[in-house]
Amino acid sequence: MGYATDSLNKMALSNAKVAGLTQDLNLQGTDINWALGVYYLGCLLFQLPSNLVLKKVRPIYWLSGSMFCWSLVTMATAFVRSAPELICCRFLFGAVQSGYLTGSLYYISFWYPRHMVRRRMGFFFASSGLGGIVVGPLCSALTSAGGGKLQPWQYIFLVIGAISLTWSFLGPIMLEDYPDKAQFLTDSERQLILRIMEQQNTVASSRQVRVAQVKMAMADPKVWLWTTIDFCANAATQVNGMFGPTIIESQGYSPAVAQALTALTNFMAFSGMASIAYIARAVRGSSTAIALSNFVTMAGFVMALASSSTAVHMTALFLFSFASPQPAAHGPAWEMANLQGNTKPAMAAAITAAFGGLGPLATAFVYRDQDSPKYALGHSVCLAMTVLCLVATLVLRAVLARENSRRDQGRQSLDLMDLTEEQIQDLADNHPDFRYRL
Repeated sequence: MGYATDSLNKMALSNAKVAGLTQDLNLQGTDINWALGVYYLGCLLFQLPSNLVLKKVRPIYWLSGSMFCWSLVTMATAFVRSAPELICCRFLFGAVQSGYLTGSLYYISFWYPRHMVRRRMGFFFASSGLGGIVVGPLCSALTSAGGGKLQPWQYIFLVIGAISLTWSFLGPIMLEDYPDKAQFLTDSERQLILRIMEQQNTVASSRQVRVAQVKMAMADPKVWLWTTIDFCANAATQVNGMFGPTIIESQGYSPAVAQALTALTNFMAFSGMASIAYIARAVRGSSTAIALSNFVTMAGFVMALASSSTAVHMTALFLFSFASPQPAAHGPAWEMANLQGNTKPAMAAAITAAFGGLGPLATAFVYRDQDSPKYALGHSVCLAMTVLCLVATLVLRAVLARENSRRDQGRQSLDLMDLTEEQIQDLADNHPDFRYRL
């Protein structure tokens, strides 16, 4: 539910845009694009160290504190009076929100064995779709209601910020830090989980940051391939989140109706993210599932580019709203299931989320008002991003399969007898007994 409120806050601006924000603040040219895109710059600057801080700060306080801060920023955005103030608020929102996604992925990876991580992260990412389903009708109601001393777009920021602010106080009550310290587990259950986590080298309660594993994550080509997948997937995924109401409004619908209809596009996104783990299991591999979703996403963008029909455009929007979030949701789950160590997963998640999360920065500037209603430039860029996502996925699959083959054949020249226990732990997923999941 925390990530659902996160999506509520991120989508607040796109809904406020069609509720009169552009006119009231006299936004010109690319002002709204900068307001949408600068959020990701804030994330980039503050995301890399965030998971390392999580090693020193209790997760329940770090995650809840992040939510508390971004809620205040969202509510403060209701009172901006100019484009620079709006842009500053969105940058600050990205900065204080930056640690939540990576921290949550890192947190989940220490609660479940590798073979269970994929489905749990699928549910986690699907919760953002739930937030999207709620935000459309909520903003439509606020836009239609009118009245009071404030404008509809101001109520959007205030109400959405208040929802997540309330939820932030529940985190320390409802969450536990790590399984080996969880009070709701019995001693035998804690010992069982501890043994499983020790076997896969992911015991998290130690607050020591392993510098060797930090360097390993930064130098690992596989991490950067996952980052490329995430970058391209996020570029296509955020079309609905950042411009869904605008695209629908351009097809002739009123602002309130356009906001309400985003509940349907976000339901498609939720369905796609919730089903990706089951699709991966059915096709026996994350890489195959991601590749299939890429093909469906490409079909949606091609439809939007090839036709001027409102019906076709709406169908295309539903299609890529369903398929495009799947790689964005499943890529990080695939990555976390293939990393070991008590520090490397944290650093790798931060790299992937920080640089991969910059994908929507490109999207923010290619969906321009002057391109309405077809948005050919934006759809073309996202189509190209999806093709690159497919290529990176296939390359990464080949790299992982080759490394598994090398280890199966005993061609990894590493004698564990010459290493200390700490050095063995710092091998992380380079351990000769580790096998990557495709």
